[in-house]
Amino acid sequence: MDLIFLIHLFSTLFMCGLCWFVQIVHYPLFRAIRPEDFPAYERRNFVTGYVTVPVMTLELFSGLWYLYTDHNKLFLYNMLALALIWTSTFIFQVPLHLKLTREGDPRTIDRLIHTNWIRTLAWTVRSVLLGYLMVRII
Repeated sequence: MDLIFLIHLFSTLFMCGLCWFVQIVHYPLFRAIRPEDFPAYERRNFVTGYVTVPVMTLELFSGLWYLYTDHNKLFLYNMLALALIWTSTFIFQVPLHLKLTREGDPRTIDRLIHTNWIRTLAWTVRSVLLGYLMVRII
């Protein structure tokens, strides 16, 4: 099996699991923090980027490389789901997190939780597609 595919598979599965944890546990716990304490908490919460940014970047570039070298139509759909994840990240999640560094508004937290379902479901679909492709490759 291709090393680039395995790197892509691992990074996608990692991000899928992490996103489910964030969706079900981490983001809902934001509601337990007092609004006046939230900006300081959110600024400290940026350390999660030390985990997410390298893995998402690895996922993106390994996916682009594999797409360039393999030309599998199903993998193309997989990469379109990744494009949706990145789009959602920069349209919704990043701006909402930045807003939370200034004000711990419960409505912003709710919006963050609701819009993050886009990424959670897209990573889940990607994981299933990659699992199917892995079985076909083996």
